[in-house]
Parts: sequence; structure tokens; C-alpha cells
Amino acid sequence: MMSSRYLSITGYILDQMSYWIAYPWATLLCQCLAYYIPTTHPQSWFYSVVEKLIYGPCCYALFLAFFPVGFSALALWFFVSSVFPSKKFSYQSSSSQSKVLAVKKETFTLASANVLLANEAYCRFNNKKNPLLSSQLIGYKLMFQSGGPIENMRDKNSDMKDCVITDLPDIDVLCLQQVWERYWASNLIAQLKMKYAHFIYDVGDFSLGSNFCLFGSGLFVASKYPVEAADFQTFHCRTGYARLFSYGVLCLKLRISSSDVAYVANVHLQQGVSSSDTIAYHQLSECLSTVNAFQLKHRQVDDCVIFDSICGDFNFDNVSSARAAAQRHPLFHQFPDFCSLEPGCDRSWTIGTQMRQGKMHETAVSNPQHFRNVLVDDFQRSNYIYDADVVQQTAVDPARQSQIDAASWRGKRRTDRILLRDDSSAQVVGYAFSTVLAGLTDHVPVVMSVQTKSS
Repeated sequence: MMSSRYLSITGYILDQMSYWIAYPWATLLCQCLAYYIPTTHPQSWFYSVVEKLIYGPCCYALFLAFFPVGFSALALWFFVSSVFPSKKFSYQSSSSQSKVLAVKKETFTLASANVLLANEAYCRFNNKKNPLLSSQLIGYKLMFQSGGPIENMRDKNSDMKDCVITDLPDIDVLCLQQVWERYWASNLIAQLKMKYAHFIYDVGDFSLGSNFCLFGSGLFVASKYPVEAADFQTFHCRTGYARLFSYGVLCLKLRISSSDVAYVANVHLQQGVSSSDTIAYHQLSECLSTVNAFQLKHRQVDDCVIFDSICGDFNFDNVSSARAAAQRHPLFHQFPDFCSLEPGCDRSWTIGTQMRQGKMHETAVSNPQHFRNVLVDDFQRSNYIYDADVVQQTAVDPARQSQIDAASWRGKRRTDRILLRDDSSAQVVGYAFSTVLAGLTDHVPVVMSVQTKSS
């Protein structure tokens, strides 16, 4: 079953027409621009010349040739987005719902990953190529799951080697960020539908007042359990380029069994631009108020909430002194960060999750096992993962060649998190960082297993 974001059949038809005409046309322009954006991805000089001298001009010529049709479809998209009432997401589910409800579990596992799936130009700007192949490989590798949850936190003496894994445990709820278009979402769904029955995608508030009807949130959720309620809220506090996007928080209520429910939120915060930037703090405030309001609206008297979590890319770490205000935000009082000892200090077994983009295609991090070997080494890790020493946060890779020591902030910029509500009826029994997507994204996925306290 597929649920359209539009509430009328007319809106749905016009939306499909405008999108599937405008999107290929816009892709031609993005592809043309992409051929002139350098990356560190291995490529022969001959193919590079062919891209710039033949493929690029051809794409631009086709873009101009179809300009009247493409621009008309884009105008129709603006009209449909502005006039027809719609939801802020699309929902797809399969007939396996009844089987899921019959299964009784005590331990549940969540995962969060920023997978960077977008048009070719955007990907190359982030040192990534061929998003079509990448989307297929990401979907395929996300299925590399073992037969159970991860339970490495039962031993209080766990170290870094216990917490960096090359595959994934059995994931119940998968939260992804930067799945920017419904086209990439459909590619992922085609791969993941063998394991997951329920998908929320194409998330965003497309309106002139919110994002100029341009770009969504990039949020995507795959769940084994039915989505009983869902809502999305765009952050009101956004600056610069983020005004063109629907950065925000997606809230879900999942039906686990006839009496049990779970709440999961997927979030992607805007990246800060300076040490005095208060964007993260304000967006955390909006996130907390949205999550609490959603639960107040949808919680029933007889609901047994077995876990309540927030997953996503927070775009700031817990160690950098420049983010002290955000690290002490009240959200982390209600939803403690399991990896954090206190604001400004992470547990010894944690690692950073944001890669230095310029090095993501090097041999040392080219496959899951090699990447794991790097991440568990305090000296090597800092060569490939950003340090948690942010004074001015930027996407530029610092060209530092000095000798690296094993300081607590080296290679520790941990921007991807899974949080569990403090009074949740569950406890964390496992937490890990996975290298399963080595070479396919510039973030390290995180996974967390929780067990209901009653069990």
C-alpha cells in the first residue's frame, strides 16, 4: 500500500506529472555541472577529459533543448505545492503488517546513518560520485545484518574494539539522513523491502513560505513495525542555504503489538558556521518541543511505551568547546546521550562519525575491515575522521600535516547520535559504530540496542 502526500487525486496526478518531467530536466543541468567538479575518486585522465569535452556540453545542450518543457513542469510543481493541500511525507507499507504484530520481542535495535544520496553535482561537491550505483550499494549493504541485537554494553569493561563493527546487527528501525529525492528513496526501498514493511520518505514542507517549494528534509525511515502516526516539522530557525531546504524533525509512533508502542524521531540539524552560531541550540529547542507535542497529541491512555528515541545527524559533537551551549541543551536532560559522560567529555570507547571527505576514497578506508582497523587506532583515526576541536565549524578539510597524538579529541567529532528518553521503559544494552558503508558515505553509521526493563 502506498499513501500519497497529496490529499486529492488531482493533486497527486499533477504532482507526479510535474516531478517526473522536471526532475530529469534538472538532472541534466546537475550532471553537466558535476563533470567540472573535481573529486579524489579514482579516475583515468582520459575519462576525465571525455567528461569535460563531450559529456558536459551534451548534457547542457539537452538541458537547453528541453528548457520549455522542463521549465513548464517546474512552474506546475510550484503551483501544485502552493495550492493543493498535502501531508509532509509519503508512506509505503506491505501486507506483512499482521505478521509483525504477532511477534513478541524484548530487545529492539535502531540505526542512524547519513548516506548522502542526491544529484551528481551535490555528491561531487561532497567528494562522492555516481549516486545511482551508490544508492544500490547502500541499500544492499544495509541488509548486511546479523541474526540478533548488539549487546556489548552488558560488560562495563567494553572498549573501542568491542564498539566498532563491520556489519550491522538485526535492525528494527532504520533512520537515514540526506536521502534528498523520492527517486533515491525508491531505489533504497527496492533493496530494503525484503526486510522492512513500512517506509516514510519524501519528507518535507514544500511551500513558498517554508522552502520556496524547492528541497525536502532528506529524512527517511524504514521500519519493521506499522506507522500509527507521523508528523514532520520544519525548523523555523534556519539561515543561509538552509532556507531552501526543509531541515527539521520527523516524529513517528510505531505500533509494536496490540498494547505496545514506540516513539522514534529522525532529525537533521543545520551545520553551524561559526563559534558564536546559535542555530543548533534553537533547532534543538524546536526538536524537543515538537517531539513532546507529538507524543502529547497521539499517546493513548492504554498505550505501553516500550522505548522513545531520537536519531539523526546533529551536526555538532559533544567535545568541541565551541559547541558548549548546544551540548548543555535541555534536550539532553530528557534524552541523555549514552556515549556522553558529560558535556565536553565522551566515553573512552566512542569514535567520531564525520569523515574527512578528501580521504574517503583512500585504500586504508576502502572496505569495512580496513576502515575498522583505522577507527580503533587512536593515531590513524584522526587522519580520516574530523577532530573534536571545533572553533569554527566548516566543511573544509584542514590540511594539517603535523604529528598526531592520541588526545581525547583526535578523530572524535561524533555528530551522529541515537538518544533514549531518560524515563523510557527500556535500557541500553548495546551501542556500536559500523563501517558497513565504507567508501559510500562520509559518515559512520551508529546502532543502539535497547531492552525493555520488564524483561
